[in-house]
Amino acid sequence: MNQLLQSREAGTDDAGLSRADDDFDSLLFCGRCGERFRASEATDDGWYYRCPSDDCDAEGIREELYPVKDVLPSSH
Repeated sequence: MNQLLQSREAGTDDAGLSRADDDFDSLLFCGRCGERFRASEATDDGWYYRCPSDDCDAEGIREELYPVKDVLPSSH
């Protein structure tokens, strides 16, 4: 998990991400490649999730794919 937080701190193009976003709960973070994407981009059936990046084969919610709200630092 520490690696995930370091990736978040490095910052990419996430200036628009905040805990107040309406669709924040639907965003996922790939623990393998660092990509952020909507959950709907990672599944066809709502049960099996895989990173949508062409050169990454990470899969599984909370195995290699994490809800963004779980990896962002707390706002407290």
